[in-house]
Amino acid sequence: MPANLPPEYIEAEDRYRNANAKDEKLDALQEMLSLLPNHKGTDKIEADLRKRISDLKKSSQKKKGPTRAKTPDQIEPQGAGQVVLTGLPNSGKSALLDMITNATPRVADFPFSTQGPTIGMLEHEDVQIQLIDTPPISEEHVETWVYNLIRKADLVLLIVDGSAEDPVDKFEHTVSLLNEEGIYIFHPKADFKRDAIGKTNRKGHAVITKSDELSSSEVPDEIEDSSGLPTMTLSILDEGSLSRFCGFVFEGLNKIRIYTKKPGKEPDLQEPYILDRGSTVLEGVRSIHRDMVERLDYIRIWGSGRFDGQEVAQDHVLKDGDVIEIHQE
Repeated sequence: MPANLPPEYIEAEDRYRNANAKDEKLDALQEMLSLLPNHKGTDKIEADLRKRISDLKKSSQKKKGPTRAKTPDQIEPQGAGQVVLTGLPNSGKSALLDMITNATPRVADFPFSTQGPTIGMLEHEDVQIQLIDTPPISEEHVETWVYNLIRKADLVLLIVDGSAEDPVDKFEHTVSLLNEEGIYIFHPKADFKRDAIGKTNRKGHAVITKSDELSSSEVPDEIEDSSGLPTMTLSILDEGSLSRFCGFVFEGLNKIRIYTKKPGKEPDLQEPYILDRGSTVLEGVRSIHRDMVERLDYIRIWGSGRFDGQEVAQDHVLKDGDVIEIHQE
């Protein structure tokens, strides 16, 4: 069966061939996919387009090894969000990054072994998240770029040494050092005000490392109660806690994943689209391709609807894992 590709598809294909930047190529490929006629003659073309889109996304997100930023506080965000690890010396940041990402930071028992930012990609199910390890903060001189990175982060992880004599005191010390720099950490779901002059509000979690050496089981509750931040314990020797940590980080980003399907076909569950929690169906369509909004007729949804395949309004709020089927005029 002939493909019978429309002129708009051919134009998008020309843009793809002439594009140099990855984002331009990805934009053109996604437009080609949205314009592709839905019949048996286009099945192979569709499969090829999806593979090229997937390969482009992976090449943009995955790293072969540790990455050093040319300018320490100017790191291009990748994946579902940029997450910065911060804490006092020997809090366990580097060991954690080493265990859960493809990066190989310098891990040592002595303080200040981390001299620059080290970037790794954390995999949570079908999502990648950028984690950045930074030199520890303290009363001693700390490079300005360290605090600048924290100010730009989508999520800040306050790492606390669970083997310390008083982990709660260590946590409060970490918070006070950030506050002195005008950085204030809030619950990821808190409705805090916009940054004021000289003050930066950021969403964050507390993470207690070396949980097998905690002197008291009440420490996590004490930190959570005093700070209002979601708090978890982990040990790099416990795979279960590392797995929970991955979900803990994704939850803190306040993101959701949505998937797409074509009418009469199975959903594409390989490459989710990442949206802010609270996004509507219309915003989901726009994230797939902005031009699809202009020709939008109606949307069916699997997941958060009253029943599978329900036709929903454009202001319907999406939930993590929803599958949407877009119908165009």
